[in-house]
This record gives sequence, structure tokens and C-alpha cells, in this order.
Amino acid sequence: MSLARTFPFAFVIGAVVALSSTARAQENLLHGPHPFLKDNELSIHVLIAEGQSDSLSGAKLALDYGYKLSAGAAPLWLNLEINVEHGGCDPMPGNTVCGMNTGDVVETLAGVKWKFATPLPLVPFVKAAAGLVFAFPNGASDAPGLAIRGAGGVNYFFFDWLGLGIEVGVSLGRIDYDATFHGSHAYSVLDLGGGLEFQF
Repeated sequence: MSLARTFPFAFVIGAVVALSSTARAQENLLHGPHPFLKDNELSIHVLIAEGQSDSLSGAKLALDYGYKLSAGAAPLWLNLEINVEHGGCDPMPGNTVCGMNTGDVVETLAGVKWKFATPLPLVPFVKAAAGLVFAFPNGASDAPGLAIRGAGGVNYFFFDWLGLGIEVGVSLGRIDYDATFHGSHAYSVLDLGGGLEFQF
């Protein structure tokens, strides 16, 4: 068979396969309540964090792992969080020193998350966690601390394994800075952003 005849045949076969895959994907799209069939989840959110008082501000990458603890229309999940915040340093002209409210923060937290089924594939959630926070401010010594974090949001699930949504949260605590940090030791950060959730 010549190449000229093979190409149209291959194109038709490829089109048929693509159309059948699209039809199967549309059949699997969620149109009603989320069934909560899977026991594990991973989520990633990109957040904007606004520190209050002398707390650091910046962009935050939030990574969560969840394990379903209960069944039903409002399952409870174990939730483990690692949140990494980066506050860039942009000193004023003629000044090479960054302010102490810039730098990096890492939150390592454990807690629970509640999810709620609705008639649509929208899944609201609330979560609470506590754990350790590590601050790496510019112009001062690194320091550990303790923090709690509460957050809520909603995800729209296209499939039972893939959701897209928003989250807003607040972290509160205290960081054990030494004398090199001249601001408040209180830790208070409000964050807001969006991301993806994968269930498996």
C-alpha cells in the first residue's frame, strides 16, 4: 500500500479512536454529587499570603495529602500539609539590606478535613491543622515556632478523581525568634488562591 493511501487510512483510524475516547470521557464526567469512592487525595494550591504585623508575606505553595477516615455524604479525612511561602527581597535603591518581613516560611501541619456532597459536583470543605512552622527571615536568624491553620474552600470535580477549586486560610501562632529579629514574635498570615485536587 502506498504512503498516499496509508495516510488517509491512518487518519481515519486516529479520528475514530479520538472520538470514542472523547465520548467515554464525557460519559465519565460528573453531573451530580461527588461519590467519594476513593480513599486518598493529593492537592496543590498556589496562594498569595499576606502577613499581619511583622509576619512574612509572599507567594505560598500548599501541598496536602488526605486519607478518608469515614464514609457518607460528609466524609472526614486525615489531612497532612506542607506549605512553603517565599517573600522576595526587593531593597530600595542604595540599600542592599532586605527587611526582616521578607524571607521564607515552611509550615508542617497535621489535622482533619471535612468535605460535603452537594447536588452538583461542587464539594465545599473546611479543614483545621496544627504543627510546626519554620521561619527564615532576611536579616535575622532562622527560628522555629508553633502554629494552627484553618481553611475552607470549594472544588468543582470534572471527574470523581479531578477537581479544580479555591481555598482561603489563616495561620496563627508564635515563632521563637532570637534577639536578631526586632519585630513581633506573633505569627499571623492570611492566604487565598486556587489549585487542583487528585483523588486515587
